[in-house]
Amino acid sequence: IQKTIDDLNKSIPWYQTLSENRQVVLVDMCFNLGLSEFLNFKNTLELIKIGNYLEASKAMLQSKWAKQVGKRAFELSEMMRIG
Repeated sequence: IQKTIDDLNKSIPWYQTLSENRQVVLVDMCFNLGLSEFLNFKNTLELIKIGNYLEASKAMLQSKWAKQVGKRAFELSEMMRIG
């Protein structure tokens, strides 16, 4: 998990400015997907970066990842939405 956090800090430095819950969401997703696949969530990451957490949470649920992880995607989406 520490490697995932280190990867996020290097790849998306604004990650550190997010609330703890939103950081947990990104760590979970990145750990699950691997860094290179996670970084393919370009639109979602841009929405998070600009603080549009509602749209980011919706975008998360529209991904192939959401279908693969099932209920966990809804939990993480909600965490992203409410912070």
